[in-house]
Amino acid sequence: MSVHPENLKNTETNVRLPPCAFDALAAVMTREGGASRDATVRRLLAEHVERQEHEHPDDRLTHISTVLRYPPPPRWRRDPRADRPLRLRVSAGLLERAHAVSLRLPGQYQRAFRDYQGRVLTEPFTDKFLEGLFPLLRHRAARNLWRLAAAALCTGPETELLDAAAAVRTATAWTSDTVRDDDRHLLAVATALEEDVAWHSPARFQVAANIARDLLTGPQAEDNERLLQEEGEAWNELHQDTLHADEGRRAYLQRGTTSYDWSGRGGTAVWRAERLVSLQHFEDWLTGRTGTDSAEHMIQPPGWVLSRPPGWHAVAPALTPTGRLPQPYAAWTAESRTLTFPYRNRQAVWPLQRRPDPPGFEPVPGAEALLTAGSRLRPEQITGYIEALLVDWNHQFDAEDDPDLRLALDIPVGTAYDFGLISAEERRRAMAEARAATLQDMDDLIDDLTHDGHDEEDLQYLRETRGNVRQFTLVATRLNGRIGSPLRVHKAIWQWPGLSVADEFLAGTSTDLVRWLATAAHARSLLIAEQSMQQAWSYAFDRYAPRARSARRRM
Repeated sequence: MSVHPENLKNTETNVRLPPCAFDALAAVMTREGGASRDATVRRLLAEHVERQEHEHPDDRLTHISTVLRYPPPPRWRRDPRADRPLRLRVSAGLLERAHAVSLRLPGQYQRAFRDYQGRVLTEPFTDKFLEGLFPLLRHRAARNLWRLAAAALCTGPETELLDAAAAVRTATAWTSDTVRDDDRHLLAVATALEEDVAWHSPARFQVAANIARDLLTGPQAEDNERLLQEEGEAWNELHQDTLHADEGRRAYLQRGTTSYDWSGRGGTAVWRAERLVSLQHFEDWLTGRTGTDSAEHMIQPPGWVLSRPPGWHAVAPALTPTGRLPQPYAAWTAESRTLTFPYRNRQAVWPLQRRPDPPGFEPVPGAEALLTAGSRLRPEQITGYIEALLVDWNHQFDAEDDPDLRLALDIPVGTAYDFGLISAEERRRAMAEARAATLQDMDDLIDDLTHDGHDEEDLQYLRETRGNVRQFTLVATRLNGRIGSPLRVHKAIWQWPGLSVADEFLAGTSTDLVRWLATAAHARSLLIAEQSMQQAWSYAFDRYAPRARSARRRM
């Protein structure tokens, strides 16, 4: 086995495994003459990584328990766990290589909500739950098993998108006509939904286990694993049959799950797919790949318009043989004169302007004020930061394009006053208006409680707490567990009247204000994106949830 230089420095971490995996590990230790657990784990992991690195990514192996996320994590904080922690003391480089060859199902990430976290687990072992299941799957087969589970528990928003994409594929399969831009976008969103941003839940893993017991047990298990891996016509038919299963078949596939309606997660998954594709188009626009010199670009969702400063470019140079950014681009990024983001198997550098000498570009002079906050972000967050710098916060929309979400950069009045943007009187008036709005919300809640017939003595005490928002909320919630949460403390804000942060930089705005605006615009853009996704969640329930449809029929 070759030794990688990065493997010389050890690190310590923990993974959680089912008890049967510990039994298998103990058997290996005994077979090897009593080797320590640490040494055995390091050897097994190093050998596994070495083998998998020589395989095509689709042909790498994963254990069936990883696909089924078995044992499942506890649903509630105090519930007992069915798995056990295993401490790993291995080199940081080996751990990174192990993650690189491990299975990642669509929508799974290492840093994620627990339903969406990936796992690294491959060695053979079994217990009562796993008994009879085909133990090791190739990665493409594992992903396609998951896709069947996703199809069997597909929500209305997802089905509508996938059916529309299937119609486009059918209509364009036997024609030489160029696919329209709208149709190309639709296909890209459908692909992103299936391959990148699928939603996860214990129910989908239960459905995956149900399908695995149908396909990957008994004498046909090996043939069915091959069907999943080859992804041919038989697989396509099975996937479509599962996606459009009748009520009886769907109930069979979903056995063991609850009747909970997952339309919200489906709606947000479609939102994330739309967002992912829109950001990819944004990156193409920055690098000039779109073939247009348009100074404006709309990103939907959430629906804002970006304005690109004249002469600013993003460039994605060919990487060095070791996969690194070449000079002088690497030096510019190290000096915080540019930002770098992943782009089509390369790294793109922004903001640059043309110059006659090689390499033909140079950093925009003085742009460090714009980039300071972005230099502390992870590479995958840089695109969103650049987006925030280019948002035209006061764009005048046409009536048909007017977004249904408030797209504004709000600044606390204290900060606006400190920067000299507003007067003391404007600050005082804004604070008074915010206080009045909060008190009005409190009075509205008291009216609701009064109509519900609560005791007058309790209501009088609640009125006396109006000067303390925290105390008011506690008392209101004690009277009605659901009524305290809608209370919103109105903040004294001032809406930024300018254009984009990049435009403010070009206009000569002070460095301190540009730095602050860059940070504030990024934070505000993240909040608006969250609000937009929450809006997609609510819209999905309103349109697709059975109870919503039943309510509409009764009206």
